Amino acid sequence: MSSLVIYGNEFNGHVQNGLNPANFKYRFLAEGDSWMDRSAMFHTSLSQALAANFDAQGDDVLFIIIAMFGDTLRRMGEQASGDFRMWLRTDFPAWKFDAILLSAGGNDFIDAARNPDPGMGLLKNMAALAGTALAPATGHDCVRADAVAALVTGYLDPNFTALYNVVQNSRHADVPIFLNNYDTPVARNAPAFPGGRAWLYEAYCKNNIPPALWPDLTDSIFNEVQTTIAGWAMGHHNVFSVPTDGTLVPAKASDSGSSGDWLNEIHPNRSGWAKLAVVWREAIQKVL
Repeated sequence: MSSLVIYGNEFNGHVQNGLNPANFKYRFLAEGDSWMDRSAMFHTSLSQALAANFDAQGDDVLFIIIAMFGDTLRRMGEQASGDFRMWLRTDFPAWKFDAILLSAGGNDFIDAARNPDPGMGLLKNMAALAGTALAPATGHDCVRADAVAALVTGYLDPNFTALYNVVQNSRHADVPIFLNNYDTPVARNAPAFPGGRAWLYEAYCKNNIPPALWPDLTDSIFNEVQTTIAGWAMGHHNVFSVPTDGTLVPAKASDSGSSGDWLNEIHPNRSGWAKLAVVWREAIQKVL
């Protein structure tokens, strides 16, 4: 039997057509953003690549996806009483999930850099600081440490804890949670679709960051992302961060389409997902 990746709202229809979750070796609940979503927009996803990788090892897995493209951890935590709690409820059938896969936090950082007015989010406004003693000399200096601290302590940590507590207050309290720790992208004008918005590229332009500082700035932002997510694993029982930084071939900053292992600015392409799936399967199988 082959692995199967389905959305949560497709489950009942599959059961009516003969699906029996107990027949799979593993059953995973996948929550989060587009990295976990079974998204046709990106041709494939981490969950689909991971299903193929498990199949290649002779292990069939059922993935139930409640992730959503563009979702933030802030919204997930605030809505933890919704679908996430429902899938972990105590009156479910006899089978349990073997693991919970979560990809969250990246969109929160990107939104905090891109959406506010210049200088009001995670980034300093270089136009306002140019020629002054406060003008950043490196990409790292372009990040507002106070804004990062407020984002992490005020929103990300509490909302991860809200999701974690849902698990701990369910019959799945002994089930491991695996966290996506992303890989570091390259800021470039490569949105998900023509006419769409590029993420980091737009944030950097909006805040007048010189392109020469972009590589260091992106490293700094994603170091904050990765450190935050690794901290959740260190601070909570049975939570594991899957470190994938440096797994993917970086894109060229001048490319506006698929480049290296990246389909667009912040999403891997098929080869990228396949590489990440290897790391994920190995991390999961060390625990299960």
